[in-house]
Amino acid sequence: MSLATQALPWHQESWRRTVEQIDSGKSPHAYMISAQAASGKRYFANMLAQRLLCHTPLAESACGSCPACLLSAAGSNPDLIVVKPQDKSKVIRIDQIRELKHFLETSSHSFGKRVIILDTAETLNISSANALLKGLEEPPQDAVFLILSDRPKAVMATISSRCRPLKLLSPNAAQALEWLSAQAPSAASEDIEFALDYAQGRVFSALTMLADETKSLHEDISEDLLQIIGQQALATRVATRYQKNHCAEVLNILSYWLSALSKFEVTGQRQYVKGRALQAAAQQMPGDSSSNRQFAKSLMSLYTQVVQAQTQVAGVSNPNLQLLLEDLLMQLQQLFRTTKGQ
Repeated sequence: MSLATQALPWHQESWRRTVEQIDSGKSPHAYMISAQAASGKRYFANMLAQRLLCHTPLAESACGSCPACLLSAAGSNPDLIVVKPQDKSKVIRIDQIRELKHFLETSSHSFGKRVIILDTAETLNISSANALLKGLEEPPQDAVFLILSDRPKAVMATISSRCRPLKLLSPNAAQALEWLSAQAPSAASEDIEFALDYAQGRVFSALTMLADETKSLHEDISEDLLQIIGQQALATRVATRYQKNHCAEVLNILSYWLSALSKFEVTGQRQYVKGRALQAAAQQMPGDSSSNRQFAKSLMSLYTQVVQAQTQVAGVSNPNLQLLLEDLLMQLQQLFRTTKGQ
């Protein structure tokens, strides 16, 4: 965990109010920090944790030089614990809450605050949520809970009712583009705009997309989808290539493509098709205007199936990923085969 010293531009007002509460002694023992996914709430929580743990905090941030800050920067501050789903688990398990209970029963190593970041609170199951309740109801004097959620309404009421809500704003388009340009100065402006559009305005997801490894994977998948559309690749082989490690990425890109292509098919506006591969796919759609509406309906029907598949993959049903991808990619191939009269 690197030391965060400046609030994100779209969070500055929330940061100012929160620091004022802390410095006036009016801060609660637990915050429910909610925001759109990948818009910076984890960054906010880390920065807040670092300031709470700092021995000599500055007006706007942690000092960066005290022993607590040096430990925080190294990711080894013993007075900070992060609880979140581990490995491939999609829930916070009760044994993790038991470990947290042990943390709460010990004293601060520096005789200051102790901070608990509980990430993705909506993944608490009934057992782990009930186990957490005692810590929230009778917290040690020096403990502060920072509970994070993309979907605060999905968090059990017994948890959320014991926290002070702190809803963070998402950046507007201008803020997002300016921030991404500063974080990825070598990226072309059209790549930044595409990444932000693909990530649906979620700046940290867009930033991840601009990283070399992620960008390369995205380009490979896009090229394979383009070959499927062009009847140049077998859907079964493409499914085999990605089902083990990158099924979610394929589904994400496919859903983006189908949504964009259907909008383009209905409106004719090229603003909906961004990126070389997607633009090439758009060129293979039917040119006969009488076929456009039916083709758009077919695209949206397949899009609905992809969204359902994303829900399955993200859930606990453990579908057969090979068969799932094969079915969707074969439908995609058949849909575009029909446009070519094959």
